[in-house]
Amino acid sequence: MAEVPCPSRCPFCDPEFFHRLLDRSPGKAETPGVAHRSKMILALVVILTSGSGCGALLLVGGAGTSAIAFATGELRSTEEVPFTELDRACQEAIGVLGYDRVEVTRSSDRVRWQARTASGDPVDIRILSKGPQKTELRIRVGVFGDETRSRLVLEQIHQSLSADAT
Repeated sequence: MAEVPCPSRCPFCDPEFFHRLLDRSPGKAETPGVAHRSKMILALVVILTSGSGCGALLLVGGAGTSAIAFATGELRSTEEVPFTELDRACQEAIGVLGYDRVEVTRSSDRVRWQARTASGDPVDIRILSKGPQKTELRIRVGVFGDETRSRLVLEQIHQSLSADAT
């Protein structure tokens, strides 16, 4: 059976298209088309990845933290403070925010705070010790996770940490 060429002559049916597209030989590097194609591929990858809900793209620096990410309804932050200090700051933040029905579960390397907002939404704050000066903080407000309200809790915890430091 003979191979039938593509009637529209689209680049994807051309077997050499991708080889030419990714050709980085010195003679090709100066041509404007190669640089343009590379930027197009990079833009396509960024667009596709950002639409997928990839948590890696949501990483943002924060005051006193190494990284903050919101993924699957949970705000995660790695704090450069001791475990006990962050625990005190969480207790203070929960009091300032006026959350009700506070329950605390403690073990040697983790604490879980469970409370309710004034409107009855659940608040879940988990602290996990990762080392002497490194603690992971996880915050979820609401059943499905509300990023804005989770960030409000994180900001209040940071303010409590700042107040403790002074």
